[in-house]
Amino acid sequence: MNAPSTRTVGVVGLGLMGASLARALKAADPSIRVTAVEPRDEVRARAVPDGVADAALAGPGPALSACDLVVLCTPIAAIESLLGPISRLMKDGAVLTDVGGAKERVVARARAEVRDGVAFVGAHPMFGGRGGYEAARADRWKGGTVAVCTDGAGEEALSLVEALHTGLGAEVALCRAAEHDAAVAMVSHLPYLVASALSLAAREAGPLAARLAGPGLDDMTRLASFAFDIQGEVARRNAHLPEAARALSRHLSRVLAAIDESPEAARAALEEARSAREELF
Repeated sequence: MNAPSTRTVGVVGLGLMGASLARALKAADPSIRVTAVEPRDEVRARAVPDGVADAALAGPGPALSACDLVVLCTPIAAIESLLGPISRLMKDGAVLTDVGGAKERVVARARAEVRDGVAFVGAHPMFGGRGGYEAARADRWKGGTVAVCTDGAGEEALSLVEALHTGLGAEVALCRAAEHDAAVAMVSHLPYLVASALSLAAREAGPLAARLAGPGLDDMTRLASFAFDIQGEVARRNAHLPEAARALSRHLSRVLAAIDESPEAARAALEEARSAREELF
């Protein structure tokens, strides 16, 4: 693993992902200067003493003009609103990127709002989690996968963002924004909605169901525990969700029909599903 090539990085938002990114950068190379932007006083007061950042600002300001690369690590609604304002603080030749979980809309807004002279490259680390600043870890990037969108990205800017993530130990998957959103609709956003719907249905099942619920239901509904601003706002921006839901409905109907048909049909359908799961993981 090589340290990221950029020497000055702005990190906007010191939640789980932003603080983890800042910690990873400093762990990879302590000489990398990290300028953080974080509105919460209590987090900002800790960032410099904790070694997470070299400077911590309450809001975007002129200090970002020194950064070669700025990473937007806020919830996605804030990412969209910050694209233009942050780019106008950055120097010519600098690169702006993000960690948002839905890319088509972000890329389209960046095309319209990021100022000329600043390049935007959309990215999405596929290894979030729960918890904020307190849960941040320097090794969060190691062994993970980051989708990096090629839409409108120049070779130099794309290489810089690739190097950021690979330098921290992640694998980069290059893709178009539409390809990304179609894929995560099935593997991330639909599971969140299914977990949410299952939680509601299980609650309706009554007190005995709640008393008998065990690790299986806990595993299946874990994603429903994400705050709306973190996952719900992302899922509702994904135009590919309806098609993903239709695919799920087709397979659920097929499995239910097999169960009703015969033990042999049920076994075949569910063994096929078990095999599919093993291929995925």
